[in-house]
Amino acid sequence: MIDFRGPGMDEGLYDQVNQRVNPPDNPPEGLIFHSAGPLPGGGWRIVDVWESRDAFDRFFGERVQPTVAELVGQEAMAQGQPPEVTSWPVHNHNSGGG
Repeated sequence: MIDFRGPGMDEGLYDQVNQRVNPPDNPPEGLIFHSAGPLPGGGWRIVDVWESRDAFDRFFGERVQPTVAELVGQEAMAQGQPPEVTSWPVHNHNSGGG
């Protein structure tokens, strides 16, 4: 789970980043499930299921952080609150297909 808080972290920025790093026809290696939505009080929350924490860390460091920095600028990133990443092992998940 990733919480992006602070000014500018909204649906528009999420859509721009997601289009670049997680396009519908080319999901990142190791991603099993992805969801996102607004946080109460402002900001954006992403809840993912990944094959491993290593796969997530590689994707986040190589694709997400540079893309956010490009879109909002290094200075804005340095002044803003860093994203809060929380992880835990998943025992079971259900895609709800039917």
